[in-house]
Amino acid sequence: MIKKLEIFDETLNSLDELNNNRFSFEKFKEVNSQFENLLTELKSDEETLNINKTSQEYINIFNKILNKIDMLETKILPKANLLDSFSKTKS
Repeated sequence: MIKKLEIFDETLNSLDELNNNRFSFEKFKEVNSQFENLLTELKSDEETLNINKTSQEYINIFNKILNKIDMLETKILPKANLLDSFSKTKS
């Protein structure tokens, strides 16, 4: 479980790099697909039921992930809204 959370954290780093470089919707979809796969794995992972959720390592990784998600949402949400508004005007 911890390893999968670390992979999730690394995927968040890829999303941040994507945001900092020239934004590519195709690459964004690819990273988003990786998130979906990881979340599905985490949800179905039987280890999830057995992990000591109060362990400091688990808490640290989880807090790090939550902070990155908040930061990325602040950076990427305006771009996503802009892309969404462009796609609606083309329809």
